Amino acid sequence: MESPPRKRPRRRKAACGTAGLLVVLACAVVVGGCRLLKGNDYPEVRVAVSGGPHPCVALTADELAAVRRRAVEQEWARAIRDRIRSRAANLVAEPLVIPHAGGQYTHYYTCPNDGARLKPESPTRHVCPVCGTVYTGYPYDDVYVSLRHSHWLNAVEDLGLAYALDPAPAYAERVRDILVEYASFYRDLPLHDKHGRGWVPLSGRARLFAQTLDEAVVLCGMVMGYDLVYEDPCFSADDHRAIEQGLLRPMVRTIRANPRAVNNWQSWHNAAVGCVGFVLGDAKLVDWAVNGLFGFGFQMRRSVLPSGMWYEGAPSYHWYALQAHMYLMEAAARAGMDLYAPPIVNKLFDAPVRQLLPDGTFVPLNDSDRQSISGQRRFYEVAYARFGDPLYAGLLEPRDTDWALFWGVEELPPGTGETLDLESSNDLAEGLAVLRDAANEIAVFLDYGKGYSGHVHPARLNLVLFAHDDVRLVDPGRLAYGNPMHEGWYRQTVAHNTVVVNERSQWPSAGELVAFEANEAFALVRARAKWAYLGVTLDRTVCLLANAVADVVQVSAHGRRTFDLPLHFRGDLEGLPSAEPIERLSEAAGYREVQDPACAAAPLTGFTVDAGEGRRIAVDVCDDSEVFLGQGYGTASMTELLPMVLRRQHGTDALFVTVFQILAPGAVGVPVDAEVAEDVCVRLGDNVELHIGERTTSVIIDGEQRFAGAPG
Repeated sequence: MESPPRKRPRRRKAACGTAGLLVVLACAVVVGGCRLLKGNDYPEVRVAVSGGPHPCVALTADELAAVRRRAVEQEWARAIRDRIRSRAANLVAEPLVIPHAGGQYTHYYTCPNDGARLKPESPTRHVCPVCGTVYTGYPYDDVYVSLRHSHWLNAVEDLGLAYALDPAPAYAERVRDILVEYASFYRDLPLHDKHGRGWVPLSGRARLFAQTLDEAVVLCGMVMGYDLVYEDPCFSADDHRAIEQGLLRPMVRTIRANPRAVNNWQSWHNAAVGCVGFVLGDAKLVDWAVNGLFGFGFQMRRSVLPSGMWYEGAPSYHWYALQAHMYLMEAAARAGMDLYAPPIVNKLFDAPVRQLLPDGTFVPLNDSDRQSISGQRRFYEVAYARFGDPLYAGLLEPRDTDWALFWGVEELPPGTGETLDLESSNDLAEGLAVLRDAANEIAVFLDYGKGYSGHVHPARLNLVLFAHDDVRLVDPGRLAYGNPMHEGWYRQTVAHNTVVVNERSQWPSAGELVAFEANEAFALVRARAKWAYLGVTLDRTVCLLANAVADVVQVSAHGRRTFDLPLHFRGDLEGLPSAEPIERLSEAAGYREVQDPACAAAPLTGFTVDAGEGRRIAVDVCDDSEVFLGQGYGTASMTELLPMVLRRQHGTDALFVTVFQILAPGAVGVPVDAEVAEDVCVRLGDNVELHIGERTTSVIIDGEQRFAGAPG
C-alpha cells in the first residue's frame, strides 16, 4: 500500500534580533561544552603545506609507486586492486545524473512500521523491504537526493583510488565531470537543516545535505580522490579554478559557519577543511583545522577521554570520529606534520579493545550498533603501519580493505591473528566496568557512565551479560534517529536492564564507582547513581564468580515510589509462572511499546534461558516482586522481539537480587539464597557469600574474606 505524500515544511524568516540571540546562546552552549571534559596533552603543531605536485594528500609519488608494485606482487593486494577497478568501471559506465537540489536527513529513510531501511525504486518511490509499504513525497524524495549526492561524491574517492593503481583517462574524466558539474550549482543551493529550515543559525544547515556533518564527510573522500587525479591532462586550469572557487572553498565556508566544539561533527569539519587546505596549499585552512579554537588539537584534548575512547559513550561513535581523524592525520603526514606523535593518539586504537566481547564484537551501548572489531580492520592497518604494535597486527586478517593496500604495511609478521588475552577492567572516565571469567567466555558490562553526550541513553547502571557465544542480557542499541521508535523504545529506560522509577525514564546523569576488584577468584563492581531520579539513589553490585553472576540492585527514595527492574533476554525462557494477558503494560513512554504483555499469576523464584545445544542460563530470583512478562524490540531491529521479565516493587526502597548461572550441557547449578539483616547477603552454594552493606562490600570464599571495599 502507498503512503500519502507528506507536506514539505514551510520556511519562515526570523527577525535579526532573534537570530542574533540564537547565535549568542548557541555559542555559549558550544563554549560551555568545552569544559565538560578534562584535557589531555596535545601541543600546537607547526603547519606545513605543499599544495603539489600531486598527489600530495592521499599519497606521495614514492608511496604511489610502492602501492602499484604491491598491487601486482601481493595476492591479497591484487584482490583489493581488482575490486577497486570493478567499482570504478561501474561508475564510469553509469549515466551521470546529478540532482541540482538539496537533500534531506538520511535517518528519515526508514519504515515506521518495522524500522527497516527503505530501498529506492525510483526518485519518488521508496519501498520497505520487510513489509512492502511504499513511501513517497517529503521527506523520502528529498532523502533520495542526499543518497545520490553521497553516491557521486563518494565516487570521486573510488575513481581516484582506481586511477592511482591504473591511470586510465576514463577515471580522471569522470572525476572531472562530477566535480565541475557540482561546482556549477553548489553555491546556488539554499541552506537548510533537517527540519527544512533555512533561517536558524548553527542548526547544522548545509546545501547538498541537511547537515554540515554530511557535507564534511563526503568532502574528505572527495578531496582524496581529486588529489589522486589532479595532474591528469583532462583537467584544464579553468577546471581547477572552477572546482576550487565553485565547490571546495564554498563547501568550506558552509562548514566553518557551524562550530560544534566537543562533538564528532567538529572532527569531520576539521578533517574536511584541513584536507581542502592540503590539496590547495592553503596554510590558513590547515591551521584552522589543526590548531584552531575547536581544531584537531582541541578534539584530542577535550573530546577524547584519558583512556583513549571517544567521549560519546557509544562504540560506533568512536569509530565514526576516528575515521575523520584518520583522514586529517594521513593528509597531514604527507605534508610532514606528525599528528600521531602525542600518546593520546596511540590510545585511540588501544582503548576499544578493552570493550570487546569474547566473540570480537562490541556491546551496542547507547547510540551504537552491534559491530565487530573485524569491521574496523582498516583503522588498525594504518595504526600498525604508524606504531608497529603487535596487538594491531593481530587484528588485520583478512587483509581486504582499501586502506590495507594504500596505507598498510607490505607484510605482516608471523603469528598474527592470535586470540586476544582480555581481562576484567574498569575505567573511571568511561564509567564502564567489564568483568570477565578466566576462560574469557563470559563477560559482564556495567555502564555507570558519565553521560556527557546526547548519544548517551538514560540508562545508568545498565547491565549486559555475554554467555554461551552471544549477548544474553541484551542492550537494544539504536534505531535510525528519524524513526519514531528510536525515541519511543530504544532511548527509553525500560528498554534497558536497569531500574525505572514511576514508569518514567531516567534523567541524563552520571553514576559513580563505589568498588571494583578483579583477581583470580572473582571480579566485582559496585556503582551508584544519585541523580537519575530526584530523591532516589540507585545502587548496583555485580560479582562474577566462575560461572555465576550475582546481581544486587538496591534502591532508596524520599517518599513512596514504584520501582521496576526490566531484564531483556536473548534465548527461549523456560519455567516462568503462568501469566494473564493484559491489554498494555502501561501508557507510559516505552511501556506502551512492550508486546504481548502479561501479569504473572504466581511468585517468580527462577527460570532458565535456553541458549541452544543443551546450554542454559539458570536465573535465580531472590526477592519478592510483582512480575510482568512481555517482549521488547531487539538490537537495531523492530523485527526481532526478545523476551522481557519485569519485576516491580512499591515503597520507599526496593531490593532486587538475581543470580545467573551459566551452565554447560548436563551441568547443574548450585543452590542460591539471599537474606537481609544489617546488610544483604547472597549465598552461592556452600562456599561463597557476597555481603553488601551501606558502607562495605565484601566477598567471602571458603570462610576467608577475599575482598572488603568501602564506598569511594
